Amino acid sequence: MSTLTAHLSRAMALNFWRHLSLRAKSMIFVLMLIAGIYGTIVLFIFTAAEQNVEVRIHSEVLHLSRGLARDAAGPLLLKDGSALLKLIKRVESNPLIRHAIIINPQGVIIASTQLTAIGRQEPGSPRSGREKFTTPIRVGSHMLGYVSLHPNNDTIQNMVDTRMDLAIRRLSFLGMITAFLGLIGASLIGKAFTRPILRLSQKMADMESRLHVDGFSPYPPAPADGDEMMHLEEGFKRLEQRLQQYLMELNQLHRRQQAMQCMATIGEMSAQVAHEIRNALSSLRGAARYLVRYEQPVNRQDFINIIEEEVQRLYDMTQGFLDFGRPYHIQLTEVSALELLLRSSKRHATDLEAKNVALTIDCLPSLQVVVDPQLLEQAISNLLLNAVEALPNHGGCITLYGRREGNGQFVTGVVDNGPGVPPERVSDIFKPYVTGKAKGSGLGLAVVTKIMMVHDGQVELRQRDVGAEFALCLPPQCSDR
Repeated sequence: MSTLTAHLSRAMALNFWRHLSLRAKSMIFVLMLIAGIYGTIVLFIFTAAEQNVEVRIHSEVLHLSRGLARDAAGPLLLKDGSALLKLIKRVESNPLIRHAIIINPQGVIIASTQLTAIGRQEPGSPRSGREKFTTPIRVGSHMLGYVSLHPNNDTIQNMVDTRMDLAIRRLSFLGMITAFLGLIGASLIGKAFTRPILRLSQKMADMESRLHVDGFSPYPPAPADGDEMMHLEEGFKRLEQRLQQYLMELNQLHRRQQAMQCMATIGEMSAQVAHEIRNALSSLRGAARYLVRYEQPVNRQDFINIIEEEVQRLYDMTQGFLDFGRPYHIQLTEVSALELLLRSSKRHATDLEAKNVALTIDCLPSLQVVVDPQLLEQAISNLLLNAVEALPNHGGCITLYGRREGNGQFVTGVVDNGPGVPPERVSDIFKPYVTGKAKGSGLGLAVVTKIMMVHDGQVELRQRDVGAEFALCLPPQCSDR
């Protein structure tokens, strides 16, 4: 039964403590700390004061005993009983003394206010120290007797109690002042301690209300019990759940936006493809009609060439569309960066010779890179072809480079001394079907961008005073080993 009562009491105490606010808990803690310190100090002061009062009273009694022994030496030598009696009465008039006697060296009482005690043997030897306040009477080296004072213990205890009561009243007054100041200090400390927590909880509540997401079940209200720390913990949990819902909604919006962008891109690409096909078909129809109307025209070969060029243009555009639209399955392999650049340059050896373009390859033979060789070679080839087409027929220079930069990433690129990229086209140059060439498909740089995306890299157009520089930047894991 007692164990059950103890468990219930403990549970009630814990439940009461749990329902208190953090400010109240901090105030209670500070007050308990102050009370503990104050109680220790009071106990120390009270014990020291009591001992001091007892020591002072005992010192006074001992002083009376020594004074009586000193004053009784003369009457003892003269055997003046009346003088001894006067001395004893004077001492017994002190409220601290209950009884005083003078004893000779043999232990016989020779002076006392109680006449019946004179001549009797004092119980116990004075030399035994049984009496607390026994002082010898000496003249030089001669022992004349002893003075024995019996203190009035009741009076002494009353004096001690009176002085202790006064000390207790003073300490109680000091305790009330300390409790008042401690209560104010505890309130200020609790307020200062809980203010940032309450401010943070309010900000979290405001953020939670701003992160309202339609279509999700509402949260239950915050519990009314518990302290500020429990509310803050609950607020963090609720905010975490709210953020998760918000991120889910944001993810859905992002997927919808991607789908809409994809549809917009497909629509734009379809319009571009339709436009290019219509132009090519228009040229083909015009050339075919001319050849049908005139069986042996003088410029028959020119129209045949037009047909061949437009057919080739349609083929290239269709092939580019297929390259851009097909998914890339990347297969990473560690290869030599120099060999990769050499193979890319061999693809366009004829184009370089036709325009008399000087090609320089700048890459260390020991540089290794982890990439999909076919895809990266295609990306470099597209950049190299764009550079060749942008250069004049004579005096063109192209540099293919590969290096590892200070941040650990591998960078390869194409630098030419051509006219460069106009500033108004910099923001749109990597979009599909955006081209500055008369017969370009506008998919070359878009394919390069897609290849770099599957490598977790990016393609950059770096500004130069002369010409253009397109750099393919791969993450550090693709650097040389």
